[in-house]
Amino acid sequence: MIARALPTRLVTARAARSSRVAAGALGVAACLAGCLSVPPGPTPMCSSNADCDRAHGEVCEENVCWGNPPPGPFAGVISPPTTRHDLAPRELPQLPITDFGWMGDLALDAPVVLSGHLVAFCPPPMVTCDAIPLGATITLSRRSQFQGGPGFKTIVNAAGDGAFTIPVPRTGTGDDPYTITVVPDDSQQPDAGRSPAEHAPPLRTAISITNNTTQVIELGGPDLPVISGTLTNRNSQGLAGYRVVALGRWDPTASPVEVSSVDYTDATGSYSVTLSDQLVGSVELVARPTGSATGPTIHLANIDASKSSAQNDAFEPATLGDQVELDVVVTGVDSGGMISLVRGATVSVTGSQAGSLSNALTTFEVSDEQATDANGTVRLQLRNGTGITSLYRLSIIPPASSSLGVVFDQKVTLASGPVTTLPVRLPSRVALRGTIVDSSGTPLGNVAVTARPSLRFLWTLDARPQAFVAAIPAATAVTPDKTGEFVLWVDPNVALVWGDYDLTIEPPASARAPTYIKAGIETRRDPTAETTSVGTIQLPDPAYVHGRVAGPGGDTVEGAELKLFLVSTELSLCSEVAHAPTTCPIPAQLQARDMSDSDGLVRLTLPR
Repeated sequence: MIARALPTRLVTARAARSSRVAAGALGVAACLAGCLSVPPGPTPMCSSNADCDRAHGEVCEENVCWGNPPPGPFAGVISPPTTRHDLAPRELPQLPITDFGWMGDLALDAPVVLSGHLVAFCPPPMVTCDAIPLGATITLSRRSQFQGGPGFKTIVNAAGDGAFTIPVPRTGTGDDPYTITVVPDDSQQPDAGRSPAEHAPPLRTAISITNNTTQVIELGGPDLPVISGTLTNRNSQGLAGYRVVALGRWDPTASPVEVSSVDYTDATGSYSVTLSDQLVGSVELVARPTGSATGPTIHLANIDASKSSAQNDAFEPATLGDQVELDVVVTGVDSGGMISLVRGATVSVTGSQAGSLSNALTTFEVSDEQATDANGTVRLQLRNGTGITSLYRLSIIPPASSSLGVVFDQKVTLASGPVTTLPVRLPSRVALRGTIVDSSGTPLGNVAVTARPSLRFLWTLDARPQAFVAAIPAATAVTPDKTGEFVLWVDPNVALVWGDYDLTIEPPASARAPTYIKAGIETRRDPTAETTSVGTIQLPDPAYVHGRVAGPGGDTVEGAELKLFLVSTELSLCSEVAHAPTTCPIPAQLQARDMSDSDGLVRLTLPR
């Protein structure tokens, strides 16, 4: 019955493997007296179909009851081994699974190749450009073919002469084109002249790749807008050593990125940058001190990206004052109730002062960020002027898995002297306590449990605290044998928003239990609470499914990875929170993953 249900190639592959196993067994029998004992494998689930749930389609194969999968919908991503340059990754927008758990042949395709080299635009009447290496980072990406999927993305570095070769999946009928983004190299080396980023702005364009393609990609152009100006200090002297670049968008729904050439100011403080093509909205110029240069970061906002403009000047106000030092000493109460110094916490202080009325869109930002040393201390460089001292805000992120919590947007007051010492006591986090058991109620050991902020939590926060919470390292614990207990330390609230977390539960392969996500764990809405009990989390019944990874010609592919996703069809969250992205990117949930064996077989355990 199984031979009729499963593909002939699979039966043949298994038969060959069985022959190898049988041959190996003879060798084992010959040396029983002298060989080391081998730990027993998992207890067989079945010896025949009669031992499985035949009413729901299960069949017995390899002593496992395969089948009766959850309803889905499922999608998959197959990635070839890194050594197989003749194969390309592939998305499977719809991955049907039979009632007996067979996913069929999961075929990888041959890639197509985009190759060529990068050149800088040469304004006429020039025939050739400066003989400089035009190195760059090239990112080729494509939106996922299924809702919430990871999509395709590859990043390569063009060689010093601008040459590149990028193998990618072929653009098929109905597929989105690739987005190619080229960012010239901005690494400066002594006596190396100007960097490629000083010669040309980034480029973004769309391209469909149906066959091997060779292109010359030209960066820059004859009619791109040029933004220029001068940066001066409070004594009307030029600010030298500033890196100046524009931030903007090609996509109105995306976060701003660098969209211009880069310039470094000389002793006059002058700069000039060329914008990229096809920008939307306005741009913001950001000038940061580099090397030995000192001073505030300068932001000039709301500059028209559609035309050239000069005299985008910034004059450092006298109200920023002089440079001073802030020593932050970070402590917390440890699990034993003792006050201890906190090493490895990230401490940042930022303050922004608006420019004069004649230049209202200019802001001057003074900031510094350091990690605490063995004494729990950082020394930050700030300014003490009357226009900035009342605007400083402090944020602290403790080391990963710490029982101590974060500090966000706390007001900082500087003393009158050259050095201010600021002691900060970190708050305690809340302990999420629970127990992991399998579908029969047996506690599971060696289970990795990770708490991440839920989308509901993140999207309830506005932009600044949302980015801050997303940067906090995820809390992870591993359950001990026999008890299945875990403790995770999480922040109960940030920016007056109570925390809400999703737990990702990943049992070891030997447990024959599925990966499971327990969503929407709320911290206790009580500022005095020290613990939130999650209780006993019973993993769903496992469903075992399998398939075979093959190449374009049907050959077996060993070492390929299959990721199986559950596609989300529920999008109501985006209308229930205040700050959801306009595209509502509810991610598909990763349900299981496996690497193909020498027969190309992948075996996955899904939660029912």
